[in-house]
Amino acid sequence: MTLPSAARTVVIGGGVIGCSIAYHLAREGRKDIVVLERSKLTSGTTWHAAGLVRRLRPSATLTKLINYSIDLYGELERETGQATGWTQTGSLTLATNQDRLTNIKRQVSLGRAFGLEAEVVDAARAKELWPLIETDDVIGAVWSPADGRVNPSDVALALSKGARARGVRIFEDTAVTGLQKKGGRVSSVEIGERVIEADEVVIACGLWSREVAAMAGAHMPLYACEHFYILTKPLAEVQALCKGAHLPTLNDQDAFLYARDDVEGLLVGCFEPHAKGISTRDLPADFSFDLLDEDWDHFMPMMENALRRIPALERAEVRMLLNGPESFTLDSQFMLGESPEVPGLFLMGGMNSTGIALAGGAGKAMAEWIIAGEPTMELNEADIRRFGPEMNVLGALEARIPEVLGRHYDNPYPGRAMETARGQRRSPIHAGLVAAGAQFESRGGWERAVHFGGEAAHLPLSFGVPAWRAQVGTEVEACRNGAAILDQSAFGKIMVQGPDACAFLNYLCAAQMNIPEGRIAYTQILNALGGVESDLTVQRHGPETYLLIVGAGEVVRDLKRMRESRGEFRVEFTDMTSGYAILGLAGAKARDVLQATSNTPVPDLKRFHFAPVEIGLARGWAGRLSFTGEEGFELYIPADMAMTAYEALLAAGAGHAGLYASGSLRIESGFRAFGHELTPGTTPHEAGLDAFCAMGTGFVGEEALRNHIPARRIVSLLFDNPDAIPIHDEPVYFGGAVVGQITSAAWSYRFGRSVALAMINAPLDQLAANQVVAGFEVEIACTRYSARAAFQPAKEAFQ
Repeated sequence: MTLPSAARTVVIGGGVIGCSIAYHLAREGRKDIVVLERSKLTSGTTWHAAGLVRRLRPSATLTKLINYSIDLYGELERETGQATGWTQTGSLTLATNQDRLTNIKRQVSLGRAFGLEAEVVDAARAKELWPLIETDDVIGAVWSPADGRVNPSDVALALSKGARARGVRIFEDTAVTGLQKKGGRVSSVEIGERVIEADEVVIACGLWSREVAAMAGAHMPLYACEHFYILTKPLAEVQALCKGAHLPTLNDQDAFLYARDDVEGLLVGCFEPHAKGISTRDLPADFSFDLLDEDWDHFMPMMENALRRIPALERAEVRMLLNGPESFTLDSQFMLGESPEVPGLFLMGGMNSTGIALAGGAGKAMAEWIIAGEPTMELNEADIRRFGPEMNVLGALEARIPEVLGRHYDNPYPGRAMETARGQRRSPIHAGLVAAGAQFESRGGWERAVHFGGEAAHLPLSFGVPAWRAQVGTEVEACRNGAAILDQSAFGKIMVQGPDACAFLNYLCAAQMNIPEGRIAYTQILNALGGVESDLTVQRHGPETYLLIVGAGEVVRDLKRMRESRGEFRVEFTDMTSGYAILGLAGAKARDVLQATSNTPVPDLKRFHFAPVEIGLARGWAGRLSFTGEEGFELYIPADMAMTAYEALLAAGAGHAGLYASGSLRIESGFRAFGHELTPGTTPHEAGLDAFCAMGTGFVGEEALRNHIPARRIVSLLFDNPDAIPIHDEPVYFGGAVVGQITSAAWSYRFGRSVALAMINAPLDQLAANQVVAGFEVEIACTRYSARAAFQPAKEAFQ
């Protein structure tokens, strides 16, 4: 078989991910698909993966993808005759301290929202399930009977066999040497002197994906780490226990370990705290079915943990210490989607040691995205558009990725933050916030102030009452009754200009954009299915000039959608994010403080209006709106004058507030946030924002919303018991049945208990007929807490 000169779709990479994408494209009816593999099928990360499959993940999307994968792996054996090795063994996760037990109980509760049942067991039951373990320090465990394992290479071979049967052409020993573009769109693939023209190109080549994407000028921020596990020779204790069967997968996350039986011996792997990154520059050009050097000095602390947990290992003969590279991302979630920089180039990688479990479902999701032109399911946490080019800095990746692997088993406490690659993007007033005692978290590369109590009010982290509760309470008070500065400079700012600016934005945005100059419109950008792609405000500065203020994580996705939507509109748009600071000024005294900074009168603005303003020595403009729901302004100031404006506000009596305070107030006010209440799978009607949709203007997604009656809605929840501390995603019950999940939660200083927003599907009729409906329960770490719900904001409904 010779290489074709053209193909509809070219997939680069013959591991389990590339084979899955090709298989699903073909199964969906796509013809003329070519897979190019630089070595042999299953080489790279696939062949040395441990093959563990855990059904339960931190979100509905990831859990759905893995459940599909498991179903597929069974079907593939019947379809192709190629075994995948899927075996349902169950998994056992140990807890040796109370926080770990709370965390795994939270996972059990989360699983119930998806219909997955797991059992909390004691140490004695854990010993019965895994007789080889020492349990003297175990205070509890979770038994998940639906989990299992596969043979990764066999899965990839089954997928490739199924793909070939549907006409996919696969070429091994075929290394891609370049990518070509025409008019900015990917157009062909170079293999030495040969060229394959293509309508779409898919990059799924594991460790090398970042470098291959760079051939087309695309950004794919991932990096590799060394990943270790030992394999032992057959062990009498394992032989006696298994007898043709298998032990459950063992997870001892407090010791950074996982284990399973393997060919009558044991496989014991780790996510060690001090991981080792490795650059592809340090690998041989022909690295494929290869391993890195054994490093017993590095692995020995984990080996000591393993010997403590599984004493039988002392009698085992180690067959090998396997050290294979795997790729990880900055936020420990994999990435997929069309490149924001290069149309027609689709990217998938950075699987963070979940590639085998996710391969089936993620491959299907990617194939559907390629065919439909946009996602067909909720994929927000994996969407590659969450990463901007500034996050693809090699120095940041080399620093951060080893920490990502090293914290794989960390408890996901509220307030947990990464420590490496910090300070990449800083607000123009960052130095002032540092001097004021800000505690920062890195979000999307930006340093964001979460509160102003410093580390003393931040640690220790906890699933219970956080150390910062009192500090944030003072900041909330300032936002209500004083004047508090909230640094919102990380928000994206996109300037839209041109003769067709108004018409273009009326097509792009759901709200009416033909507003007077000096007005601000609140709106959403929707996809063709009516789901929310972005949540933003739009300022009209002139007949042909608008400024969009978007969430910090929405700039890349908004610019991509704008490029795709421009068509014949005479319009230009420019990312102005780094050019301006945004200072929120919230509270009853906000106007007085603002006036005290200026020798000119502060305009008497109505809500959602803006006007020029002088702040100390700075000139900018003020908008009358606040994301806290309290009285206040947003102040838009050129970056080079932001510090002098900030200093003038402080001198006039302003205080500070961070994201935790604004989050509490936001949830009390019922304000929706993108990535929480608003996602590409959520419609404005479900979010209660249909009043902001200007039906009849022809905006993208309008047709999908016509006659749309939502079967689920966002509600406000107020807990009855002050001991209830939800975080997010907890299942909501009504009448004994799961009816939804928490989307955002915070402590309410107004009510002295937790308040939340939740997406629920029942009882919508009762909520429509009554201001408040009781009888709800929320399960947190296997304990249910009663709550009341309302369509209205909490601060209005529960007074």
